[in-house]
Amino acid sequence: MEPRRNDTAPDLFPDTLPAATPAIWPTAGTRKADALEALIAGPQTQCDYRPGWRLAAYVRSLKDDGWGIRSRLIAHPRCRPLIAEYTLDRQDPATAAALDKRKQ
Repeated sequence: MEPRRNDTAPDLFPDTLPAATPAIWPTAGTRKADALEALIAGPQTQCDYRPGWRLAAYVRSLKDDGWGIRSRLIAHPRCRPLIAEYTLDRQDPATAAALDKRKQ
């Protein structure tokens, strides 16, 4: 299979594009909301995430709700195998729209 290309030209008329649909904010006081707040504060790994042991599940659920979250494998000093580090992608249109909407 040919690898996916990511060099497409930007839209010629960006003002005519529909506004991005904001990602869905989780219900306050839930573990998913705690995970999102932690991701807003900075990158998270399961090893450093204190509220619970299911960070990957919460991240998957947040992605399903429209949040742009990037992951990469890293070597952590307290964990033997490589583990995932999750970062909130603030450039993602749905994520940026949700964060801007929350500020208002």
